[in-house]
Amino acid sequence: MIQDTNALSVDSWQTITSGIVLGTVGVLSFIVQPGLVQGFVTELGLSEAVANELAFSEMLGVALATYLSIVMIKKLNWRWMLGIALVIAVIGNLMSLLLLKSHLLGFARFVAGLGEGVVVSLSFTIIGLSQRTERNLALYLVLLLSYGALGLWLMPLAFDRIGLKGIFAIWATLTAMALLSVRYIPHSSQDHMTPRGTAVAISATMRGMALLGVLLFNLAIGIAWANLFLIGMLIEPDEQKIANALLLSQFLAIGGAVIPLFLEQKLGAIVPIAVCVLGSAAFMSLLLGNPDYLVFTVVVCGFNFLWNMGLPFILSSIGEMDLSGTMVTKAIAIQMTGLGFGPLLAAFVLGQQGTFREVELLIVSLYLISIIPLSIAILAYRRALKARGELS
Repeated sequence: MIQDTNALSVDSWQTITSGIVLGTVGVLSFIVQPGLVQGFVTELGLSEAVANELAFSEMLGVALATYLSIVMIKKLNWRWMLGIALVIAVIGNLMSLLLLKSHLLGFARFVAGLGEGVVVSLSFTIIGLSQRTERNLALYLVLLLSYGALGLWLMPLAFDRIGLKGIFAIWATLTAMALLSVRYIPHSSQDHMTPRGTAVAISATMRGMALLGVLLFNLAIGIAWANLFLIGMLIEPDEQKIANALLLSQFLAIGGAVIPLFLEQKLGAIVPIAVCVLGSAAFMSLLLGNPDYLVFTVVVCGFNFLWNMGLPFILSSIGEMDLSGTMVTKAIAIQMTGLGFGPLLAAFVLGQQGTFREVELLIVSLYLISIIPLSIAILAYRRALKARGELS
């Protein structure tokens, strides 16, 4: 008997699994972005600033697509959206392969980003609408980080054996294969979706504060993630050793992602988010001195662990700040904006004769500022929940 996939619930294991797989496919390049940016420098002979601009081109496409998705998700069939987006991402990766040494490479990465952005937006929306958001986000991060760990470790070998062309070909192939999972995606958010019991509407001003915090937080991450390989090469000019440090950080990040998997109901939101944001600022500040390779390894491990420990709590909290489920989609758009414009900010600083010290100071500052609007919004949410009699 053939299962009627039209009747799938947002909480069915097929839909959750497909959302996790699609979410990973949507960030195939971003999760190994430090290695990719390093490849733009070593394989194409580009400056650090130009390499950051190339990373921005792709992330600009991702961010733009996530904003378009806010409108399209309400009006269009999700399966058609995903199918078209995956095809666009395949085309963008194939264009990157063909235009590798052309001035149009940035445009090719932008095209890939347009497809990836829709895939990421829909996959996060699906997971965010599920009843156990923190757990499902944690499962997603475990798969994503496992791929990232392997990818970053193999990057130097991949550059040597297959080059950037081979990497783009692999990404195009994996993206095309993801079309097989589209049939397990609901047609819309109305397919057997039940709002979470802890969701409560707060004011538009407070929701705006939450999204501002997400933007600042992800700007810091976007700058850091795009440049960690380059920063590491200044400390220890050995590509494989830097790749090994990033590999270790990815394994520790999996450990961070597992925390909400088991403690989603016990930790609340404020403490994990505060530890994530302030701890990340503390780790990144260690780069401001004269770090050696050991310190660099500690920094990237702490950064990656806390980022992936805190992300499920941040997105889950924001997803509960309205009753329609649209806050998750908006938060993903803002997240991708921060991740996308982070490399552009770094390129601007480096292009103005700045050094990586200025870049590191900017990262720490953004982390510290982001905790303010995030805390204000979460406290407003808790007051609203208490007023409804669901929080003592």
